[in-house]
Amino acid sequence: MRTVLPVLRGFLPPLAAHLLMGVPAFFTLLCARWHMAHGHCDDEDLRRRDLDGCTYDQIESSGFVLIALLLSAALLFLLLLLYDVLPLRSGRRITPRLLTLPAVLVPYAGYVLAGGEHVDATASE
Repeated sequence: MRTVLPVLRGFLPPLAAHLLMGVPAFFTLLCARWHMAHGHCDDEDLRRRDLDGCTYDQIESSGFVLIALLLSAALLFLLLLLYDVLPLRSGRRITPRLLTLPAVLVPYAGYVLAGGEHVDATASE
C-alpha cells in the first residue's frame, strides 16, 4: 500500500517549477490586459481633439507594453517548452507535470483575488 508522502514528493518539484513560471505568466497577463484595454492608443491619437479616449501616458506607454508583452510571452513559452515538453523524450512521467501545470496561473489569480488594479477600457483621465 502506497502512502501519500511518496506520491506528494513526486508532485512537489513540478509544482514549485510551475509556481515559479507563474512570475513571467503574471507579467504577461498584466501586459495583455493593459494592451487589450489601451493598445489602440498611438501617436496618431495626438492629432485628435478627444485623443480617442486615450491619455498621454497610455499613448506613450503603448509601444513599451507591446514589447514587454511579446518578450515575456516568449520567455514563458520557452520555459514551458524546456521544462514540460523536452523532458518527455527522456521517458519521464508526464502526469505530475500536467497535473501541476495550472499552478502557472496561481500568482495572477492571487493578484486578482487580492483586488488587483482594474483596467477599464472606457475610462479616460
